[in-house]
Amino acid sequence: MVDAQTRVTVPIAEVAAEAYRAVFGRLGFLLDLAWLPLLIMLAAALLPGYLRFYLGWNAFPHWNGDAVGFNVEDLIQALAGLLCLNAFAVRWHQAMLFAGERSAPSGLFVGAWLRFLLYTLLLYLVSAGLVAALLLADAANAPAYLAPLAILLSLLLWIGTVRCSLLFPAAAFGRPLGVVPAWRAMRGNAWRLLGCGFIACTPMLLALVLILSGVFAGLHLDQLSGPPPIGFFILRGVVETSANILIVALGASVLSAFYRRIMLRAL
Repeated sequence: MVDAQTRVTVPIAEVAAEAYRAVFGRLGFLLDLAWLPLLIMLAAALLPGYLRFYLGWNAFPHWNGDAVGFNVEDLIQALAGLLCLNAFAVRWHQAMLFAGERSAPSGLFVGAWLRFLLYTLLLYLVSAGLVAALLLADAANAPAYLAPLAILLSLLLWIGTVRCSLLFPAAAFGRPLGVVPAWRAMRGNAWRLLGCGFIACTPMLLALVLILSGVFAGLHLDQLSGPPPIGFFILRGVVETSANILIVALGASVLSAFYRRIMLRAL
């Protein structure tokens, strides 16, 4: 447990630089860990849409999207991302936390992966409930307090997610934390974690937006009435899937650095 006497202040610039070195300084190692999740996610991103929009095969003709446009292709992508990105995140956390000491115990992966899935699903379910509340708030007969309450709860969820984020590296390391200890351990470093995450992940997100928007504008895809050219469809899938892997690796590198500095200093 981290107390007031032993509490540390995690350096933002140093951790962000470490994250970049860990990911971009050994891309070959990243591919060794990510190639299978990458292929599965790429298949989930491309195959359903290709079958539906380019071959005309629709396995679910009566479901073309819900009220917010979420369709079967999105569902398949979301499930693949949930399973594969969490599996890769566990492997990357373990590579960061056990580096230079010993390899991760062979039986540690499955338990850590299940914990990652549980944490992520809980966040998804709560977030989905809040989104549903915001949609209901637009109804004519909705209570006046519903929208402000949903916004307040969304803010509290965001704060709680940041403050309890050490749950993930702790699970990967094989020493799971409870919610309250994870909250207390991050005291004084929550804003620093946000700063590191922003510095580490924002350039990747901006590059993704610039690449896809540049190609979109160059091909005048806004003027198309049907699906985009197959080349752009494949390019978008490859770029987005690769960016997801890189962002998870950067985020996991940052979180592992915080966990190592806050929880493992005495080891």
